[in-house]
Amino acid sequence: MSLKDFKQRVCALLLFFIDYKVLTYCFTMIVLMISSSRILEDLFFENLEPSFNLVLSKLYSVLLFELLVYVSYRWFCHVHLFTTIFKTLLISTFLCLSFLSLKIQSLRENIQNVSSFTDQNISISGVVLSAEKEKTFLFSSDRGGLGNSIARFRIKPVLHAGQRCKLVGKVVQPKSFDDFDYRKYLFRKDIYSIIEVEQYECFNGGNIFLEFRYTLERVVEKAIPEPEASLLIGIMFGSKRIFQKDFNTALSSSGVSHIIAASGYNVALVASGVDILTRKSNGKGAVILKILCIWGFSIFSGLSSSLVRAATMTTFSLLALLFGRESNTAATLILCITLLILLNPFLIHDVGFLFSFASVVGLMFFPKCFEAIKSKYVKESVLPTLSCMLFTLPISIIFFKKFSAISLLSNIIAVPIISSSIYWGLVGTVLNLFISFQYIFLIPYIQLSIFKYFVLLSSNVKMAEVSINGAVVGVVMYCVLTVVCLIRYPIDSKNYYLVKAS
Repeated sequence: MSLKDFKQRVCALLLFFIDYKVLTYCFTMIVLMISSSRILEDLFFENLEPSFNLVLSKLYSVLLFELLVYVSYRWFCHVHLFTTIFKTLLISTFLCLSFLSLKIQSLRENIQNVSSFTDQNISISGVVLSAEKEKTFLFSSDRGGLGNSIARFRIKPVLHAGQRCKLVGKVVQPKSFDDFDYRKYLFRKDIYSIIEVEQYECFNGGNIFLEFRYTLERVVEKAIPEPEASLLIGIMFGSKRIFQKDFNTALSSSGVSHIIAASGYNVALVASGVDILTRKSNGKGAVILKILCIWGFSIFSGLSSSLVRAATMTTFSLLALLFGRESNTAATLILCITLLILLNPFLIHDVGFLFSFASVVGLMFFPKCFEAIKSKYVKESVLPTLSCMLFTLPISIIFFKKFSAISLLSNIIAVPIISSSIYWGLVGTVLNLFISFQYIFLIPYIQLSIFKYFVLLSSNVKMAEVSINGAVVGVVMYCVLTVVCLIRYPIDSKNYYLVKAS
């Protein structure tokens, strides 16, 4: 491709954004909220005084983004959009400030209320949401303002997610470690306190969704041993499971830990299941049922950031179908991300959320750049996995400054091994609720055993370290991927924007 053709494609993309102004507003609001999250951290976490210099130091990225937009239109399309860009920035700022005011009020109330209980012995009731470690649980209290807390026990407690518990203990503020800012990590997740539990009393009936999930988990745990049971439970329901330290490290080192978490793939399975029940009907009743089932499953699985992204995006697409409108997948994704970041600006620091977003972007655009490839295996297995890996790799480098050299091979091999495990697992779990027939779990057990040994073997390959600035490497990689997509993405020569750009 010549430089002239490349410039024409860039201009066509920019002209597309002029017609779909809502996307320009979305991008502007995303950049604004990213900068705003850093300001909120300085004000509430670092306890800095608000000042003009503080705001200006955090908003330089917004100014840089607007300058880049202006220069791009000026250079590629030879148009002046200063007034349009300025108006977009003003309206986007107003919308962001409206959402930020609600977030600031919530932060102020929660921090003040938690501070009033700090270093005090309390008796508090609430619901156990998940197990974080063997003796550490995420706890949602009934007391107004205390919100979610980390409940830490001296010995391993006998309780499970979904139970209602009464805890007696001392409220303390989180402390950071030498190599990890644990306090900031919890702050970004709206967790401001730790309860050092002295006594506890738990009983069923706290959360109906989590209780039902626990019932299903027990079916799997009785049928197959660990770690295969926890692997299957994680794949099916997205439950946070506690593995032995060595195996947990192996999962991370081999680059396949994301496989055992509920994601957009699970949401797609739920939607497919409803399609089967309704015989792929697109009637209003079927669409509404699909939306309810998707959000029911998301709540059932704990509302992780990747699940919320997938559920919200699917809901937007289904609502468009409900009202007889055509849905643009890329535009739907951007709208979804914008809405979620407006509601919670700290999502930008959630690695799972970023991985989910980057994977979807990669799957949308990268495989289509290689449509000429005829191999069915490459198209259906290698390219999708490669797309997800390439588009999430920069995030790994930015956040962790390292990446698994064998992760691509691990995912290409591991995903087909366990791709059907979720189906056999679901059938076996539902069947064993009514009759005892544990032999049906033999197939997923064999698959997950192969997966387990493969993980242990591949984890022996050391992770590659990035010694230079991870952010620089990540940005450069995304720039290269963007250029590749701009050059190779198939576009009809009669495309309206391409013709207009010529």
